[in-house]
Amino acid sequence: MSATAEKYLRFTFLLVMATILAGVLLVPLAFGVWLPDVFIDREHTLAEQRLASGHSFRVIQYWNHGDFYNTELLHISPDGRVETHVLDADDNKTWSVPLLVDEQHKTATIKLGGGRVKIVDWQ
Repeated sequence: MSATAEKYLRFTFLLVMATILAGVLLVPLAFGVWLPDVFIDREHTLAEQRLASGHSFRVIQYWNHGDFYNTELLHISPDGRVETHVLDADDNKTWSVPLLVDEQHKTATIKLGGGRVKIVDWQ
């Protein structure tokens, strides 16, 4: 086999392998699933806000090992008490979301994918 043919064969092999790898990651993402999340148990912080009063808010998302992702709002009070509010128990993969906390009215507004808006009252 000539050197040119061998280089062409290596290039073709690398191109095919790269296409397969990209397909393995991108095809599930088209259905709303980031494949590494299926195998790695961890929660992702999509938004976070801390208030001067000591209240803290985090929007998290994690693979629920069933039907897609759980997206939740965690409210941590100044005394350390944690309240969990489920925003969507069957969500698609999201990388970030807008979080608006209104301290005067004690509401947290989260805009999820597809334009869905969730408003959570807190104390």
